[in-house]
Amino acid sequence: MTLLRKAIFSLTKCTILCGTSTIPRVRVNAFIATPTIATIKSKSSYTTSLHVSELHIPGYAQTKLAFILPDDEKNAQTAAATLVKTRDLVQERTFDMSDYSSLIPYQDGHLLHKTNSAVFTPDECQLIIDEAEQKATEMGWTTKRHGNFPTTDLPLAELPQTLQFFRYALVERIYPLLRSQFGQYLPDGGKNLRVADGFVVKYDAEGGQTELKPHRDGSVLSFNILLNPSSEFEGGGTWFASLDDAVGIEQGEVVSHSSSLLHGGHGITSGKRYIMVCFVILEGYDSWSMRFYNQVRNL
Repeated sequence: MTLLRKAIFSLTKCTILCGTSTIPRVRVNAFIATPTIATIKSKSSYTTSLHVSELHIPGYAQTKLAFILPDDEKNAQTAAATLVKTRDLVQERTFDMSDYSSLIPYQDGHLLHKTNSAVFTPDECQLIIDEAEQKATEMGWTTKRHGNFPTTDLPLAELPQTLQFFRYALVERIYPLLRSQFGQYLPDGGKNLRVADGFVVKYDAEGGQTELKPHRDGSVLSFNILLNPSSEFEGGGTWFASLDDAVGIEQGEVVSHSSSLLHGGHGITSGKRYIMVCFVILEGYDSWSMRFYNQVRNL
C-alpha cells in the first residue's frame, strides 16, 4: 500500500478554526475517523480536510532519484559543478547540539530545530536565486504544483546547476544535520533519508504570494533554507501551531521539523523572500513513517 493510501486511511482527522491574523491562531479538535465511500472517492477533498499539502506522494519513488548522488560521483576525484569546488572525496560535516536550537520537545528529543549559523554560504544562496530567476524568465514561476497548498516555486529538477550542487550538499551537510537532530527517532538512525521533492519558493509583497496557510507536509521530515538576507523583507519565517509563533532564520540557515506538525509560511509585508523547501522520506520504512506521523501530528 502506498504512503498516500496509508495516510488517507490512518491519519487523524482534524478541524481547523481560523482567526484573522496573517497566519491564524489554530485550535485542533482530533478524533479517529474512518473514511466514508464519498471521501475515498474524493481523495483531494479528504486530504485537504487533513491539511496535508501533497497529493503526489506515490510519485516520490521517481522524484527522489534526482537527488541521489551516484556512488561513482561520490568517489570521483573531482566534481565539475558550478557551485561545487574541486574535491578528492565527498566529506560529511559533523554536527552536534551546539550547532542548532531545538523546540517542541517529544520523548528524548525535539521535533523542530533551527541552525545557529549558515549551512549554505551567501554565494551559494545567491547563485541558487540567480538560476531560479533566470529559469523563471523562460518558463515562469509555477503556482499549481502542490495541489492543496500551492506555492510560487520552481522545482530543483528545472535548475541543473543548483541540483548538481545540492546533491553534494545533501550528503555533506543536510543529511548529517538531520541525523544529528532526529536520529533518536529514526529506526536506522537516518541512514536511508532521501529528499523526495525540492523547490525554490518566492514570496513577493508586491503582487505575488505573500504567505502560505497552515498545512502538514506529506513526508517524514521537512526543511527550508533562507536564500536571501532577512534585511530584504519584512515579516516571514515559518509559523508553527505548537508555538503559535513564527521561527525566523538568517540567510543560509536551516529550519527542520517533523512534516506532520501544522505549520505555514508567515506573511511578508514588504520585499521578497526566497527559500529552498525540501520534503524528506525514510526509504524502506513506510509503516514506521505513518506511525511516527500520527504520533506527533497534534503536538
